[in-house]
Amino acid sequence: MLLLVLTLPGCALRSPAPAGSVDWEQRRTELLAIGDWTLRGRFAVKAEGGGGQGSLEWRQQGEHSRIHLSGPFGTGAWEIDWDARSLTVRSRDGEVTRRWTGEDAAGQFLAEQLGWSFPAVSTRYWLLALADPRSTARETWSAEGRLAALEQNGWTVTYGRYVETAGLAMPGRIVLENTRARLRVVVDRWQL
Repeated sequence: MLLLVLTLPGCALRSPAPAGSVDWEQRRTELLAIGDWTLRGRFAVKAEGGGGQGSLEWRQQGEHSRIHLSGPFGTGAWEIDWDARSLTVRSRDGEVTRRWTGEDAAGQFLAEQLGWSFPAVSTRYWLLALADPRSTARETWSAEGRLAALEQNGWTVTYGRYVETAGLAMPGRIVLENTRARLRVVVDRWQL
């Protein structure tokens, strides 16, 4: 559970968004300018060899991510502190259980834990319904003019609904999947 949620973090190939109620270019610019945001919600994971579910709190402060995960009824709580040079996993009691350093700390952690790679850094963008600006993406738009899906780094990210938060359309339901795993995130609250 912990590993797959964490693994969810160039230039995007952007097709023009259809006319609709949301100006997606303006939204993209506004969200990239926001340095701090928090997502609170629930997740469910299905992957090779198992799955799980729990609650999620992801707080992004500039380049630093703090991710709190817990299983049903608060079991198995973990906190992950992650920035460009390190990733630290702490238990519910605050004890450091694992630490990775270097520019690809998240990638090292995930490869060691999962046995396969995942574009971890992209996840912070995908949660906001943005393509990772560092690599090419294909975007699909709904009839209402909202981002319905994007394909990037071997993953398909689908957006099932949106909620208004601070004047912006924010994802309320997100599904990330590839041939190895499927992660569903239901957002209960955004704070921008």
